[in-house]
Amino acid sequence: MKEEDLYSSVAAFVEKEFNCFYVGIKKGTELGTIDIVGIRYVMGDIGGSSEVISVEVKPEEMTFLKCAGQAHAYSVMADRCYLAIHKPYGRNLTQEQKDVAAQLQLGLIEIGKRKKCRVIVSSPEQRPMRAHRLSLINKCGFVECVICGILFGNKGMRSLRERSNITHAIRDAKGFRYWLMNLQVKKKGDSRRYVYDRRHMCPDCVQIFSGLTRGAIV
Repeated sequence: MKEEDLYSSVAAFVEKEFNCFYVGIKKGTELGTIDIVGIRYVMGDIGGSSEVISVEVKPEEMTFLKCAGQAHAYSVMADRCYLAIHKPYGRNLTQEQKDVAAQLQLGLIEIGKRKKCRVIVSSPEQRPMRAHRLSLINKCGFVECVICGILFGNKGMRSLRERSNITHAIRDAKGFRYWLMNLQVKKKGDSRRYVYDRRHMCPDCVQIFSGLTRGAIV
């Protein structure tokens, strides 16, 4: 069976098993493309965070250490990393393979007969590089609020460069995007690159400023 034929089953499993609000197939950045990406919230009443889960899918005949290394490499942009291996003939993952996964802090998913999946080893939390993590999240269609840290869709918000301001975002109950112009000056780079230094506020946090702008919304 081709690797690509396993993607949809693994994606459905990841969504249900890890309670993901988003699951994408073949998502990535300039660093590489991940077979399955899941994003979930780990939230409580007084705070929480989001987690990015990466899953590398491989057929049984592939070299385990090479596959494990590739799956672990995505820890630069994912909070938890898994290697999903197709085992259709009843041959379970060996203890040696589990030990290697533990050494690499890598989770293991076994894909059995009829593409049924189960977690064999849970992935510990990784320490991804923030810039690369946010870049992957953006490729999945989301951005992070600079105030509360929640992820929200990157479409339909009001933007400073579109001659809008936060009062318009408040009025329309939208998120808000702005650029760090002074940061670009300090970086002493190409002035045109300021378009990449953008930040976002979610619709809920935008409303914090409604009292300060009352009477100014037009």
